[in-house]
Amino acid sequence: MFFLIALKKTIIIIVSIVIAIVAIILGLTAYSYTQVHVSFSNVSSVDIELENLSWPSLIKLGLEVLSGDWISAALNVIAGINLGLVFELSNNGLLPVYIPELSYELSINGIPIGTGSSEINTSINPGGTKEIEILQNFQKDSFSPAIESVVDTEGVMDIGVSGTAYFELLGQSIPVPFESSRQISIVDEIQNQLNQQIQN
Repeated sequence: MFFLIALKKTIIIIVSIVIAIVAIILGLTAYSYTQVHVSFSNVSSVDIELENLSWPSLIKLGLEVLSGDWISAALNVIAGINLGLVFELSNNGLLPVYIPELSYELSINGIPIGTGSSEINTSINPGGTKEIEILQNFQKDSFSPAIESVVDTEGVMDIGVSGTAYFELLGQSIPVPFESSRQISIVDEIQNQLNQQIQN
C-alpha cells in the first residue's frame, strides 16, 4: 500500500515536471516569435536600364528637356529599374530562429507595382541581426502607373514594401508581417544613363 502511494506521488511529480518543461518551452517559443522583427532598411543600389535610343528619339528627348519637362521625358525612355533592396532581420528572443523565405508587395509613391519573393535560408541567433540584400527588377510595364507620381515629386521615389517573413522555430512555421518604406531620388542616375547613351 505504501509502495503504491509513493509510486503515485512519483508519477504526479514526473508529470508535473514534464508539464512545466513543456509550458516553459511553449512560453519561450511564443516569446521568441513576438521578438522577431523584419524591416526594409535601405536601397543599396539603383541601376537604370534605358531603351535603345535612335537619333530622332534623342532629338525629341532633347527638345522635351529644353521645354523643362525632362524628368517626364526621361522616365518614358526607361526600360527597367534594378534596385538592391536591403532587409534587416533581428531576433530579440531567447531561441534561435530559421528564416526560409520572404515575400512582399512593392509600391512606388503609394502605387502598387508588383510582388517579389526570395529564399532567405538563414538562421538568426538570440540577440542577433542580419541584413539580407534582394535584387529586384521593375520592367516598364510594371512601374509605368507610377511614372506620373515620380514626375510630380521631381524624381523622388517612395518605395514601399509590405510583406511576410516566414520563420521556423522548433519545427513550427509562422508568418510575421512587416511594412516599411524608403525614399530615393533617381534624378542623378537617369542623367548618368542618358549621358552614356548620348556618348555612345
